[in-house]
Amino acid sequence: MKRPVALLVNPWIHDFAAFDLWARPMGLLILANRLRSQGWEPILVDCLDAHHPDMEVPKEKPNGTARFPRSPIQKPAALESIPRQFSRYGANPETVRKELASVPVPSAILVTSLMTYWYTGVRETIRLLREVYPHVPLLLGGIYASLLPDHAREHCQPNEIIVGPGEAQAARSLFRATGVAPRDNERRPGLEFSPALDLLHHVRFLPLLTSRGCPYRCAYCASRRLVSSFVRRPVEEVVSEIRSARISYGIKDIALYDDAFLLNPADHAIPLLEAAASEVPGLRWHTPNGLHASAIDVPVAGAMKQAGFETIRIGLESSSDEFHKGMGRKTDFASFTTAVRNLQDAGFSADQIGAYLLVGLPGQSRGRIEDDVERVLRLGAHPKLAEYSPIPGTDMWPAALQRSRHPIAQDPLFHNCTLLSAAEPDVDWDFLQETRRLIRDRLSTK
Repeated sequence: MKRPVALLVNPWIHDFAAFDLWARPMGLLILANRLRSQGWEPILVDCLDAHHPDMEVPKEKPNGTARFPRSPIQKPAALESIPRQFSRYGANPETVRKELASVPVPSAILVTSLMTYWYTGVRETIRLLREVYPHVPLLLGGIYASLLPDHAREHCQPNEIIVGPGEAQAARSLFRATGVAPRDNERRPGLEFSPALDLLHHVRFLPLLTSRGCPYRCAYCASRRLVSSFVRRPVEEVVSEIRSARISYGIKDIALYDDAFLLNPADHAIPLLEAAASEVPGLRWHTPNGLHASAIDVPVAGAMKQAGFETIRIGLESSSDEFHKGMGRKTDFASFTTAVRNLQDAGFSADQIGAYLLVGLPGQSRGRIEDDVERVLRLGAHPKLAEYSPIPGTDMWPAALQRSRHPIAQDPLFHNCTLLSAAEPDVDWDFLQETRRLIRDRLSTK
């Protein structure tokens, strides 16, 4: 019996800037494995895929990051005042049309979404899919759809919205849309975590999830809204996935997608890293989502060095302990200081130890940002400025609503971090660019 086809689509990004920091459509790739077990044939169309056979191969850094292809497009009216070029990031529409024409007509289409302020890219993608497949049911999930389902329903007009993790809901939604009942006849370990890498045109690194969810409730983060529980995989299962990716694709790099990898490290991170170092040596690990500083003790730093961590990002957010008391108590500056020193003692350099600092927060002064940067630099780490984006449903959302110069409750385009919507008046783009230049200058003299 021929399997029904599920077309999985990663949409374009519309923004002023976007960079491929180990970005892969992890949700869709995991969903693909789940759908296979339920009798579907998944096909991936990734509008952000720079390795499409019809695209010019991008210049990659040795660690696997690269620039997305881009083409200028007209700015939405809401963003007209921003003096920067607005672009579509990803493959050009003709390339996507050609790929759609080359695949079987699907029984259903599933589109994912990321940032709320990227919804115009989702909308453009869905409009193209409607042109090519006017009668195929289309389901929309992902972060934007989960945080703002009513807005997504109105502006993107899918047949159905999937809120939260899609793997558990997709079978029921597909049955409602197509009448195809799921067949769970291929249950296997890791089904809720492992990506279907074979759907990618090019496997440059392994996107890895060893857990889902986060037990913390930081005021600026929506993780708990998107995934309500914290679940971990067995260490043996994770190491088996890494080993398989090395054998099948020759991968040397791992991008760790966990939100809370270092929670109770003696029970998870340390045995996992030690096993990976022993069984799959020569790996380079990268942590774009950030690690918890309070967990990086001497054994953890040693295990990270042994496993081959290359790009370390720590979620500091602020050097102010008062800030952390009101934001979830994830860490404090003393814990961060200890973490940096432990990493340095283990042999990591300042270039490898990055600290995310949130900037543009409601009520945050220039002086606070300057002090955060100075304290991180003095420790010998690399401050990484991350502009705050207001996220609906988070504990900080009410403060952002009160402070914002833009109607962030009316249009998600105003959530764009480039706008610095909730920042103090003197925390502007010029100040942040000058701060970044100062950081570069200070690091270059060391």
